Amino acid sequence: MTATLSGPTVAGPRLAQRTWTPTYVLFLVYLFTIVTGRLPVGTYAMILALSSLIVQREPLRVPSFVWLFAAWFAWDVLGYGVTRYPDLVWDALVNHGKVLLVALLAANALRTGAQIRFFIVFVLMSYVLFPARSTFVNYVHGYTLFGRAVGPFIYGNPNDLAAHSILLLGPALALWASARHGGPFRWIGLGGAGLLTVLILLTQSRGAFLALGTMAMPSTLALIRRRPRAVLAVVAFLGTALYFAPKSFWARMQGLSKATSVATIGQMDPEGSARQRFTVLQTAKRIIEDHPVLGVGLGAYEVAQYHYNPSLGYLDTHNTYLNVLAETGLPGLVLFLAIVINVLRTVSEARRRIGHVLPAQAEMLRWLQYALSGYLIAAVFGSFAKLAFLYVYLALLWCAARAAYLQDLPVGQSEPLLQRDQLPIAPEPLHGWGSMSPQAPGPPASPRPGSPA
Repeated sequence: MTATLSGPTVAGPRLAQRTWTPTYVLFLVYLFTIVTGRLPVGTYAMILALSSLIVQREPLRVPSFVWLFAAWFAWDVLGYGVTRYPDLVWDALVNHGKVLLVALLAANALRTGAQIRFFIVFVLMSYVLFPARSTFVNYVHGYTLFGRAVGPFIYGNPNDLAAHSILLLGPALALWASARHGGPFRWIGLGGAGLLTVLILLTQSRGAFLALGTMAMPSTLALIRRRPRAVLAVVAFLGTALYFAPKSFWARMQGLSKATSVATIGQMDPEGSARQRFTVLQTAKRIIEDHPVLGVGLGAYEVAQYHYNPSLGYLDTHNTYLNVLAETGLPGLVLFLAIVINVLRTVSEARRRIGHVLPAQAEMLRWLQYALSGYLIAAVFGSFAKLAFLYVYLALLWCAARAAYLQDLPVGQSEPLLQRDQLPIAPEPLHGWGSMSPQAPGPPASPRPGSPA
């Protein structure tokens, strides 16, 4: 007997009636706006969604990772008091405050298994039908950046496009792994995963390729243990995708061998981005040494770098962790990492406790967790700490862990420990239950996806 991701099964009709809440619907509208850029109503949807939290029936949920985000925001405010760039930092603080509210909203909008399942399908389909589809059209018509796939709207940077495709790859695989065999959601997840994998390869992003490898290794080992026959399908798909990858992809991947020496790093790619990144990292090192505690101020790195090295112009670090360290200091980096680690620990604990009781939900959490790990690796090659996408995904992980426990609660029992992250003790496994388980290409300074409207 195997539990599948098919909505609430033990909490009864009470949870099913809570699916289409005003908060949830408005949150979906906001996500569609920032993912596709098709509807200029993100700000209005966000204001209405936050207002709906006041009148909702359920108590407000404030997970630990949201409190850590609030502490990080408070630290950034301290940096504003000493920065040399107050106007830039103020704008960044306003944007960061919006992202904090997005994280709070997401944690309260996604409460039930049915809501999480539809959210995954909705966001996946929105991404595939708009940014991903347009990216394939661009590529077929030769609209690329040095042969690398680029997308529309705010997906004009191939590295950012690849990283956020990895983040969507996790929900696609989670949908495939947790839906019932032969069901429509299983095919939607499998099809979405295939398209996203091809898209990632077409971006020729070295960071994304390393992230995919990191995701594939534990995934393959788990499949060998749990679903041996599925390994053949995965190997066949990856082999086919790599076989049809363009020659420029392999040439770019071979450039990784040049990264072992400062003398040869400039030979990694024809456009010279690797050499430029290396120079940026050297400048970032000087900035961090001069501002180790409070940094130069949130959002002020590009201007600070110009003052340190005018020949580079206004460039980003292209590294999430160095960017956070340079802009908010060592305490800021510690708080940022604590946000991510807090969610990962919560999900790992959830997987451990429900593995035998709710195997499909544990499988879903595993794939979501793998995608976040891949995204964090890709973040070494891009700056994502200020983007709403990351914190929505963290909220999705946290909410999925909570919803899995709610499915295993007796009928009529309310959600325990609603305002804290300590998860209730899972019951003993039931006898007989198995254990299966952008813009157009141009200068490097391009807009980043996921900024709140």
